[in-house]
Amino acid sequence: MLESIFSPISDWGLLILRLAMGITFLVHGWLKVNPNGPVKGPAGFAVGLKQMGVPLPLLFAWVVVLLETVGAVLLILGLGTRILALGFAVDMLVAILLVKRKMMKALFMDQKVQGWEFEFALMAQALALLFTGAGSIALDRIVGL
Repeated sequence: MLESIFSPISDWGLLILRLAMGITFLVHGWLKVNPNGPVKGPAGFAVGLKQMGVPLPLLFAWVVVLLETVGAVLLILGLGTRILALGFAVDMLVAILLVKRKMMKALFMDQKVQGWEFEFALMAQALALLFTGAGSIALDRIVGL
């Protein structure tokens, strides 16, 4: 019974998922792009990446900043959803492995420091969009992606 009710409007669920992910990443991306913010812009973010041993830290800082700002807006619009979803999944996997696990020694739901359950949830959402696509309420469908 529920299948017959919700199946015709299932693409609205993908729109909600894209909106939630896009807004979340946009806010986090703004923290990295804003030179007056806590991260001190892409250059400040690159300093943090360098301390973690990331090669070409300024290049990868800009890749992440662009993904989490421009990519987030494109995700909300549903343009390039699968490619962006792959990028977001990799972004969160790196955040989990390098920042949360290696640098902070955080457990999944750590009581002492912020755990990595948030990044894990975002990674899972990105993987869901990678496999499902944007749905019919998206620019991907209009441009034929």
